[in-house]
Amino acid sequence: MKSLELPKIINGKLYYPSDGDDVVELSYESGIKVRMPRVTPVDVAAIRAVSSQLSHELQNLTISDIATFLNKVGILWDKYELKGRKMASQYAPLFTQFSDIVIEGDYKTMGDFMTQRFHIYDQVESEFGNERIFDEWIPKQMSYVRAFPRGLVLHYLVGNLPLASIYSLIRGIITKNQNFAKIPSRDPATAVGFVQSIIETDPDHPISRSLSLGYWTPNDPMGDEFINAADAVCAWGGRTAVETIKRKLPANVPIAEFGPRWSASAIDLNQCDLEKAAFRLIEDCAYYDQEACFNTQRAYVKGDIKSFLIYLKKYFKIFSENVPFVCNNRDIFANRSAALLESKYIGHHIEHGEDWAIVVLDADSYNKVSHPLTRTLFLHPVEDLRAISKYFNRDNQTLSVYPWEMINDYRDDWAAKGICRFAELGWSRIFRSGFTHDGVHGMHSLVRLVCIERPWSDMGKYYALRPNLEQYWFLDKYPQYREYIDKQRIENRE
Repeated sequence: MKSLELPKIINGKLYYPSDGDDVVELSYESGIKVRMPRVTPVDVAAIRAVSSQLSHELQNLTISDIATFLNKVGILWDKYELKGRKMASQYAPLFTQFSDIVIEGDYKTMGDFMTQRFHIYDQVESEFGNERIFDEWIPKQMSYVRAFPRGLVLHYLVGNLPLASIYSLIRGIITKNQNFAKIPSRDPATAVGFVQSIIETDPDHPISRSLSLGYWTPNDPMGDEFINAADAVCAWGGRTAVETIKRKLPANVPIAEFGPRWSASAIDLNQCDLEKAAFRLIEDCAYYDQEACFNTQRAYVKGDIKSFLIYLKKYFKIFSENVPFVCNNRDIFANRSAALLESKYIGHHIEHGEDWAIVVLDADSYNKVSHPLTRTLFLHPVEDLRAISKYFNRDNQTLSVYPWEMINDYRDDWAAKGICRFAELGWSRIFRSGFTHDGVHGMHSLVRLVCIERPWSDMGKYYALRPNLEQYWFLDKYPQYREYIDKQRIENRE
């Protein structure tokens, strides 16, 4: 078994395993064993020790400073000139068991996000209404508002979406926080490689020195140590993991929660080209092997299902030829086989290939079979697309729609029942500027919005003019004000 040594990173410094260190070991079906130094209370103390000075340095950075630095990182990242980038590209496919096409697609997306500086400005403006809110006091009615960092943000990252690890950390960087990432066992390479790449770009930069990461097992008391040290938490993961974190959070520590969600598609074949619809649906369904929350699991389809199936099978095969399903986990295959056998026993129509499947369900058996993911499409023939609202709930995320024009007819009904995001069919994995993440703006929990109210010498346009009195409650000394109040009460009653 090949052994890969990865560092823990504390305050921008890399610590690789050495003789005598207490290490964490992770083993993978690809035959690789990962060794990392265990994080300790000493690391927490080291992070806290520099927080005051580092917070001052980060606060003095402008949005331009941050965008410019990330631009430098992005350029080197895209050129494969960083050791961290090379390591991540080499090992992430082996850990995640995603095709290297998927991994590199995510890495290129985040490289472009950093390289094109306007993305940083657009993200801040779309979430807070003004791109300068981290740099300046912005007038808001009778107040001025500015965003300040929380302090230390603890990121619980996930391994089923490489892009998410990088994006979570970038959110922490944009908001000028210190960041500690609890790396996921499913994919330790992406987070380590990304943070290492930032440090390689400029180890002395405040952003580099604000980044730390490590790994601990679920029952390790170090998890509680970091939760108690955190000023905000960004949690990605399954239901049990997120619920456990939330139960441990102290008061006044906000959480940006991105837990388990499922997505769907709504298609009216009577108003679109069947082949184009099939091509787009396979993209939304099969990318990331359906493990991303925005991947379509169920498609609600009005129209000619029989003809549609022909094209769906065609494009599932083509997708698999171009983006191989490389997972070799026996439990995953067993789960899918069980779901398909159960569906067949119930009497559902099933089409499948070596690494994909389509199950056509009727309305009466909606919840009789659990969805097994792994490029499995549950197809629901419907007569009325408005009626599919009954299938949505608070666990929904994206609904991809085709043809797009019908969004105007149904969006309010679908949104009222739980859909958080609408996208054009075929584009669910590409988030557009201004998007909401699971029904919220993702950076809000990572900042404090501080206001300065204008003095009362500025009455503004909404407030009634009042007698020039400093202490209204001593009405016995101001009989004329008592008369004024009584007059107002009489006029209001009339």
